[in-house]
Amino acid sequence: MKIITAEEAETDLRLLIASANQEKQHYKITSDVGSIVLLPEETYHHLIVTLELLATPGLMKGISILEESYPE
Repeated sequence: MKIITAEEAETDLRLLIASANQEKQHYKITSDVGSIVLLPEETYHHLIVTLELLATPGLMKGISILEESYPE
């Protein structure tokens, strides 16, 4: 993850967005009032899906049962 200042992000926002999308790069943008993370929309969606799956009751238990059914 690259760390840049809010001033740098403001100056080159279009290039920053293009870089995040094309290079799958994550950016931490810092300022005196806090920081944020800029990441490609695709990455964001993958994170949300993963969180939803992990929050599904019984899902991990079901995966464990499947793994036990198919030993290596």
